[in-house]
Amino acid sequence: MAAVSENGVIGSGMDIPWKVKGEQLLFKAITFNQWLIVGRKTFESMGKLPNRKFAVITRSALLSVDDDLIYFNSTEQALAELSKQTDQVIVVGGGEIFKILMPQADTLHISVIHKSIEGDVFFPVIPKGFEQVFAQHFSSNIDYTYEIWRRARAGV
Repeated sequence: MAAVSENGVIGSGMDIPWKVKGEQLLFKAITFNQWLIVGRKTFESMGKLPNRKFAVITRSALLSVDDDLIYFNSTEQALAELSKQTDQVIVVGGGEIFKILMPQADTLHISVIHKSIEGDVFFPVIPKGFEQVFAQHFSSNIDYTYEIWRRARAGV
């Protein structure tokens, strides 16, 4: 799940470089009571959100763990462990985590922010094999479109 500017930016340093009224409500609704995979820097910038469980990917030494927060040294390790607990995880960033896990994604939830934004963290190009199955435009202080993309199944 990502919010992406028209030029592909998802972040500037450790910040989201825009404030779009209403867009984060989609994030809250879709991620409620779900396991989220997130990189350490992104997790530090967003903090631990209520009613969500976090699998944080970090190269650093493992930190404290509780029922809603587990640190992993790799995406492979996180996916293997989370597969024992749930059949759905939501990847929420940052750029490197999106890039690593995009080949394994089934569904993409993307809010396209209708503005070109300065930044240094980018969302990867959606690979061939995904098709847009839903889009809804929202008017706000910066307009955006919520899109759902699904990986096409072979032979369907």
